[in-house]
Amino acid sequence: MHPAAVEDRFRTGTERLRGWGFGLLALAAILWGYAAWQLLTPYELHHPNGDSTDCTAPAFADREDVYSGGYAYSGERHCAAARDWPKPVAALVLATPLATAGGVLLAIGSVSGRLRQHEADLDRARG
Repeated sequence: MHPAAVEDRFRTGTERLRGWGFGLLALAAILWGYAAWQLLTPYELHHPNGDSTDCTAPAFADREDVYSGGYAYSGERHCAAARDWPKPVAALVLATPLATAGGVLLAIGSVSGRLRQHEADLDRARG
């Protein structure tokens, strides 16, 4: 095979690795944004009878008595049930391996391309 074809195949492979790395990191960033939005933004809960309740963000809510059964106001209970920790935690659990794999692929693709460029520069300097 011609050396230019081998070089082109190598560069295409490193660009593909970098692209997958960027894609996985972008997907992890979307999941991190979703988790942050779920935990840090207040929301409004609409009831079937037409009423609505303003709920504080789960990260800032004071819900000491919500789960013990002694809480008098059931609106806080509905708020706690509507947007609680499992969804954002699941998003963060999914984002962790995606971010790790994306970072590794991006690093491998970038370092491989830079080392190949360095080797080509050394060959040009020698000859």
